[in-house]
Amino acid sequence: MSPDDKLSVQVWKLFLRFRKTVWFRITYLVLLGLIVPNLLPFSAGGLGCLVIILVPLAVFLVPYYLGERSVRRFALNALPVIVIAILIGGALSTNLLLSQADAVPLASTPGPFMSPTMALANGTVIPYRADPTQPFTFRVKLKTQANATPTDFAVFMNLTTISGLASYATSDFPMTFSPGANSSTNTHNGTWYELTNLNLSSQIYGYGFSVWDKDTNWTLTNLDFGPLTAPTANFYGLFVYFTAFSMILPFTFYYVILFMWWYTVRARATRTKMLGSEPQIPKETPKPKVDVATPTKSEKASKATAFTCTNCGADVDESAKKCPKCGAVFEE
Repeated sequence: MSPDDKLSVQVWKLFLRFRKTVWFRITYLVLLGLIVPNLLPFSAGGLGCLVIILVPLAVFLVPYYLGERSVRRFALNALPVIVIAILIGGALSTNLLLSQADAVPLASTPGPFMSPTMALANGTVIPYRADPTQPFTFRVKLKTQANATPTDFAVFMNLTTISGLASYATSDFPMTFSPGANSSTNTHNGTWYELTNLNLSSQIYGYGFSVWDKDTNWTLTNLDFGPLTAPTANFYGLFVYFTAFSMILPFTFYYVILFMWWYTVRARATRTKMLGSEPQIPKETPKPKVDVATPTKSEKASKATAFTCTNCGADVDESAKKCPKCGAVFEE
């Protein structure tokens, strides 16, 4: 055997020894907890249904493939995976948001929240991440189908303040026309609006923009976090909360899969037990006895002593024609 083969055999033996310990189970549960939160971002797109099915299947099939068959352990396996996935998912979302150097430009999209006569684009806040004492500038560009002036429209910056896990307040701040080389006084060519001197604090904010034609038409942009003035811990706590809610549906489906598997195994064991036992052959029910009238002793005695042979003294039946003992013939 070559040295490489010996090394492979030794590694395999070490793995088999490690597999028999509780640390092997802990290892694959931690790995599952690290994999699950990386799949959750795909649930926001067209792969949402696939992710909801794939996550519980992975949590169930990996231990099953590794030889796990205990229903109790399957039920408990999900708990550490959920906890790890929530904590890691919150950290990933927090890092993704705080790693952005600049705000993602906001724009209106065709749909129920957009008027076909007005469109908003390039909505940003500068600076995107800074101390709350610094001045922030919000800008958005309005473009209309018809010719109009900036004063014909009311443009707002919609600021949402998140002060708790489920507590938030929304405020609308009017924006003013921002003159410049790329800002036309005719909104058909594109007009910039601006908002400055806004007092903020160390809280989590979300912002968006809206425009009203002072009649019945409104157009709104999508929303985004910003400006980022809160501490990292605040964002982490918020994303842990969101991630926990996103885990409800996948792991509800996990326990549905676990119940179906348990019921199938139980039904198969019951059927095998029934087929393996000896058949119980029902005994034949005895027929009821029919009472037959039997002659009494007196009747038997009277029958037996109906006549006596005068020749030999033997008892003779009344229907006899001759004596069965001596052969004497009886006269009628």
